Amino acid sequence: MALIAAFTTPEKTSHNSHKFGFTLSPTNYGFWKTMIHPFLVTNNLIGYVDGTIPCPATTIEQETTSEKETSTTSQPNPNYPIWIANDAHVRMLIISTISEAAFPHVQGTTTSREVWLSLERAYAPHTSSREYTLKTQLLKIQMKGDETSDAYLNRAKEYADALANIGEAFKEKDLVMLVIAGLREDYNGLKSTLLARQAPTAFHELQGLLSDHDYMIKQSIPVVPSPQAFTTNSSGTPSETGSSQQDPMQALTQLASQLGFNLQPLTQQAQAFNTSYSQNNRGRGRTTNYRGRGRGQNNRPNRGQFNWASNQNTATTFG
Repeated sequence: MALIAAFTTPEKTSHNSHKFGFTLSPTNYGFWKTMIHPFLVTNNLIGYVDGTIPCPATTIEQETTSEKETSTTSQPNPNYPIWIANDAHVRMLIISTISEAAFPHVQGTTTSREVWLSLERAYAPHTSSREYTLKTQLLKIQMKGDETSDAYLNRAKEYADALANIGEAFKEKDLVMLVIAGLREDYNGLKSTLLARQAPTAFHELQGLLSDHDYMIKQSIPVVPSPQAFTTNSSGTPSETGSSQQDPMQALTQLASQLGFNLQPLTQQAQAFNTSYSQNNRGRGRTTNYRGRGRGQNNRPNRGQFNWASNQNTATTFG
């Protein structure tokens, strides 16, 4: 009987130091299996998972021969505790890669193979209903309105991997045709191009083709200012226009003030004219300024009686 080699401390440290990219969840079993299976094979741990290194018996029968008879006695199997320790290490590694949502499926398991099979039954059951569901999802796959091209391709790959895990793998060319057919209407131009190609399109090419198409579509869309910015600019236009109209008048007023002139609004000048005219022109025959015809008097009104006609205001008016 060959002895099983126990994992050394450096080996365990190397296993525990490996960092996995993500943990197992109810939606990524295919990705998780693709990630962890090579790790188990590389480190010679897969035998505990697939059953090629089975659990040895707890005891072994050992024959003892004497002069008169041969007897058999049970002895503890030295391989058993070594296997238990090694398998517990593998089981711990697998459990460390699953999420809290997946943990109920491994609760109560005692070996790494039980953990592996329990997760397979939970997320990749080979039943007729499971096969029907996955094939229907893949045959009717459609790109959602707000779904990115990467998310759409990942969803299709998830369905295809789940079918492969139960032994019902899709052909790549059929998978590509279904994915192209399920693209949104804004990919119609790309659809025609891909379907017209003589050489079949590989699935791994789709991500680059869809990304290039998305980039060209974004570049062709003109940049439109937001409604909020337009409202802000529109509301600010009248005030800016009014201030631009008032600035020259304020500058002119300041300049006239420095030169000794007093500028007043036109409304005040008109009011001063009306007031002076009503005071001096009180009717025919009674005014002292209008003497009537033949008196030889100048019938012009006295300039000093009009406040608005001062030298200062006159200079302002012509200025």
